[in-house]
Amino acid sequence: MATLEKIRQRKKVLALVIGAALLAFIIEEGVRALGLLGSSTTVAKVGNEKIEIHSFQKRMEMEANADQNNAQQTDPEVRRQQVLDEMIHEELLNQEYEKVGIEVHSDEITQLMTGKNAAPAAVQFAEQVGAKSPLELYEFITNPGKQGVQESQIAELKMEWQKLTEDIYKQYRFAKLQYLIGGCFPANDLDLAQLAEEQSITNVVTFAKKEYSSIPDDKYPVSDAELQAEWEKMKPVFKKDEEFRNIHYIAVNIVPSVEDIAAAQKIADAAYIALQKGRGVDSVRLLGTVQIDTAKVIQKDLPAKVRDFFTSAEVGATRRDSAINNHHVMYKLINKQLSIDSVQLSYVTIQGDTKTQNAVLQQLNAGKTLDELKKAYPQKVEGKLNEWQRAYNAHDTLKAKIVNAGNEYIVFNRNNEGAVLMKVNEKKAPKMFYTLATVTYDAYASTKTSEELRDKFQDFLNKNKTIKAFEENAAKAGYNATEMLISPSSAQIGQMKDTRKVIKWAFDNKKGDVSPIFSDNNDVLIAAAIDDIYDQEYLPYNFPQGKEMLTKRIRNSKKGDDLMKQYQGKAKDVESYAMMMGNKVDTANVVFFNGDPKIEPMIVGRISAAKPGVMQGPFKGEDAVYVYKVVKQEKAERQPTKEELERTYAQRRGVQVMGNPTFINKLLAGSTKVKKNIIKFF
Repeated sequence: MATLEKIRQRKKVLALVIGAALLAFIIEEGVRALGLLGSSTTVAKVGNEKIEIHSFQKRMEMEANADQNNAQQTDPEVRRQQVLDEMIHEELLNQEYEKVGIEVHSDEITQLMTGKNAAPAAVQFAEQVGAKSPLELYEFITNPGKQGVQESQIAELKMEWQKLTEDIYKQYRFAKLQYLIGGCFPANDLDLAQLAEEQSITNVVTFAKKEYSSIPDDKYPVSDAELQAEWEKMKPVFKKDEEFRNIHYIAVNIVPSVEDIAAAQKIADAAYIALQKGRGVDSVRLLGTVQIDTAKVIQKDLPAKVRDFFTSAEVGATRRDSAINNHHVMYKLINKQLSIDSVQLSYVTIQGDTKTQNAVLQQLNAGKTLDELKKAYPQKVEGKLNEWQRAYNAHDTLKAKIVNAGNEYIVFNRNNEGAVLMKVNEKKAPKMFYTLATVTYDAYASTKTSEELRDKFQDFLNKNKTIKAFEENAAKAGYNATEMLISPSSAQIGQMKDTRKVIKWAFDNKKGDVSPIFSDNNDVLIAAAIDDIYDQEYLPYNFPQGKEMLTKRIRNSKKGDDLMKQYQGKAKDVESYAMMMGNKVDTANVVFFNGDPKIEPMIVGRISAAKPGVMQGPFKGEDAVYVYKVVKQEKAERQPTKEELERTYAQRRGVQVMGNPTFINKLLAGSTKVKKNIIKFF
C-alpha cells in the first residue's frame, strides 16, 4: 500500500525526532548540572499557573526541529521569545476556556478527524501519506495488522496523527471562543444604516493646512511640570508588564581593512585568470577560497547582467562583474545544448512479478483506464495521468526514452517486484539550455584586522569606564552610541543576531555600569552602558523615549493654539487661508468609512458632518491647523445590500475585529497577571 511506502520514507524524520528528544534531555540535564535553575524552575507565571523550564525546553526543541529545513532559520533568541509568548497565550486561553466552560467533545473530534466533512488539515494529511480519506488512514493506524504491517512500523505516523488531532482540537476550541466573543458584537439596524451612509457618501473637499513641523521648536519650551501633567492624562499608555532598562550601546562592525580588500582583489583576479583557462572550473577550485555554483537554465533564467552576452557567446566564454561592497562575481559558460524541456507524462506503478507487469502494460495499451486497473489489481496499481514535468535535468537514458517514445505506455524501470510504466502525451518544442558556472568571492576581515578593531575598542572602554564618558566620548573615538529601551523579552540588540547576552548583562548589573565587549556575533563587537532602570508599574514621564513623545504633543498643542489665534476670523475662504499659511490649496475625496491619508482622522470626522458649500475652520488638529470646504457630495450609484453591510460591519467593527486572535490575546493578557522570568535562565 502507498501508505506503507510513505512510512518507510519517513525513517530519517523519525531519527531526527528521536535525536531532538535526546538533545532536549541533554540540554535540560546540562542546565541543571550547571546550577542555572537555582531555587526556581519557572520561566513564566500566568495567573496562578506556572510554565516550567523543562516544558519550555521541550517546546523549544520541537520548534527548532521544525525550523531546521527552512532556508532562513529563525534566530534562536527570537525563537525563544516567540515560544514563550505562544505558551503564555495558550495558558491564557486554557484559563479562559475553563472560566466560560468551552470544551470540544470526543464526538466532535471524531467528526473533525474522520467524518464526511473532516477538517481540511486531516484530509490533506491523509492524501500526503497515500490514503484515500482520513477514515481510511485512521483505520490503518488503529489496525495495522490487517495490512500486514507491524505496530513499530507506524509509530511515527501514529505520533503525527496524534499531533494533528491535538492541533485541530486547539483550533476548534479557539474557534468556539471567537464565536462567543464575536457574538457579543452584532450589528443592529442603526449600525447598518450608519455604515451605509458612511460608505455611500464621498465628500469632495478643498482644504489648506499649516503643519506644526514647519514651525521652529525653540520658540515653544516645555517645562517639567507640563510633562508630568501630560503624563497623568496618558498614564495608561505608560503601564508596563515587565521591568525596563534604558541603555546606550556601541556596535563595531568587523569589516575588512584596506589591506584585506587589496588581498581579496588579488585572489579574485587570480580566480578570473584561472576561470579563463580550459573548458571547466577545476583550476578555480584549486584556490579553495571561492564559491562555485553551476546551474543549467534556459535563456530567461540567465543573470540579467550577462544574459545578452551569453546568449550569443561561445562555450568557454567568461564574464566578470564590477565588485560591489567587496563582493566579486564572475561567470563561465560551460555548455550550450538544445534539449527537451516540458513534457506531459502519464505513469503507472505496479507491485508484482514480471507476469503481472506485462499484463498491466498490455491492458493499458489496449485501452483500459487507470481506475479499471486499480479495481482489477487492488493495492498493486497506482498512477498519475497528464502530469507536466521539466525533463531537461533528467539523465540521458530517460531523455532518450522520452524523445523516442510513441503513443503507448513503455517500461521505464522494472525489477522482479515491480515496475514503472510511462506514456508521453505531449512534448513541448526543444529549448536552448545554458550550463553556467558562477564564481563568487567576498573580502573578509583578516585575523589581524579583527584583533586591531577589538584592541582599539577595548582601549576606548578602558579610558571611558563611566556611562557619561561612554556616551560623550563615543563620537570623538569614531563610534556611535545608540540609545535603546530593553525588557527581559527583548531578543536582540537592534536587529543583530546573537546579542541576547548583552541584554542578560544589562539585567544582571546596576545603573551606570559599562559592559565588557561581547562578540558572540562574529561580525560585530558590542558593549553597552546602563542609563536607567524602570522597575515600577508605570514608565516615568521623563524616560527618554516617553519624554520625547510627550514633549512633541505639548509643543504641537502650543503651536496649534498660537496658530488658531493668528488665523481665527482673518479670512473667509480656503484660498486666503492657504496664502496666510504659506501653502497651496489641496483637494481630497473624503469617505468617512475609509478616511484620507492627507487629512488626520479628527478632521475627517468634522468633514463628514459639514454643510456643503460653506468654509469651515480653522480647526486645531494633532499635527496641523486646517480649514476646508465641502465642494460637493457624491452618492454611490449602488447601495450595498443588508448582507454586504453585515459582512463589512463584521470585518471592520464586529466579529472579525473582536474575534481576531491578536485582539483576544491582548484582552486576556490585560485581565490576567503575567510575569516572565526568562531573563533568569537566558
